[in-house]
Amino acid sequence: MPWRVTGKREDENGANTHYRIRNEKGEEKIVIRAVAVALQKRGEMPRYHIYTRDGVEYLRDNPDTREEDNIDHQPDI
Repeated sequence: MPWRVTGKREDENGANTHYRIRNEKGEEKIVIRAVAVALQKRGEMPRYHIYTRDGVEYLRDNPDTREEDNIDHQPDI
């Protein structure tokens, strides 16, 4: 069952450290960045892809025309 990001936590530099994720059943949990990346690599987060900055992997939402589903637009947790 695919997960989607519904919130994020950032460090003092603005880098995402945690994500709140939810699936279609309504199950929700907060995971660290490495867990979210692993879920995406296993195909459990198909709306996202991975990008690397300074050797660190992050989630990034797949391009579309809706800004409201972008990770940066999700509420802080």
